[in-house]
Amino acid sequence: MSTDQSTETSAENGMAMHNDWWPSGWHHVLPQHQGMMLCMIFGTATTRGLKGDLDDITRHIFGDELRGVFQSLGNNLDSPILWLDQDEVDDAESDEEREEIRTAAKCRESALTGALHAIGKTPPATIRDLGQLMVHFGIATTEGGAWAMPEVLPRPDDVLTLPEDVRERLTTMRRFEASEAADQAIVRHLVDDLGHPDELFTSLDRLEGITGEDIDTLRGALDHLVELGDAQLYRGNPRVVVAAKDLPSHARFHLVPDWDRFHEHRMYIRREN
Repeated sequence: MSTDQSTETSAENGMAMHNDWWPSGWHHVLPQHQGMMLCMIFGTATTRGLKGDLDDITRHIFGDELRGVFQSLGNNLDSPILWLDQDEVDDAESDEEREEIRTAAKCRESALTGALHAIGKTPPATIRDLGQLMVHFGIATTEGGAWAMPEVLPRPDDVLTLPEDVRERLTTMRRFEASEAADQAIVRHLVDDLGHPDELFTSLDRLEGITGEDIDTLRGALDHLVELGDAQLYRGNPRVVVAAKDLPSHARFHLVPDWDRFHEHRMYIRREN
């Protein structure tokens, strides 16, 4: 199991976070923060070779009550499920953002509840119920007595029948992740090599030679830039909007960045020579 080590003050020796938690997409289906906390409990139990049931490993890590950054999620495993993080709502900067947070929480609850009812299972009411459900899904196991997690976590859309909008969200997320390296390579070329040009006249073949990324991945990365609003692609005279997925590899096109939007929404780390 691959884990990132964290230094949460809530646990004596730090906690471990499974590298595949975010790519797996479970945060789009489970109670967001409690699901992540349980993933960290399972990951920590795995890296420490802990044995026992969920109560045992939680007590080993936290003592009798949840502490530190997890304290707001409940006192113990019998605390109720929290679909909505009220602190996140309170910290939102606009009514629109607050409504988006509430809507996302309702979507997660509706997706999981509906999927569980479809297979005759009761939705979780407590953190303990959620932990047992995650074990049922194969996110963690106790085979051989010690806790373990698979290198690649089960995907929620493989084990549950989810609403179409959730499945589309997961598909989009994975497509973006698959193109992330190419996305960063294009951005480095625009920023480091070209110094924030107003536009770039190029082709997929040329970008492949510059970035070292394959053409299909570059298509996904360019379309990702467009979906984020960071750039637009044009061809012809007069210019018409095009999608990278429709471009032949040799075809020249104009890549026009929106630098104001880019710097407003992204954190970019410049290379040092």
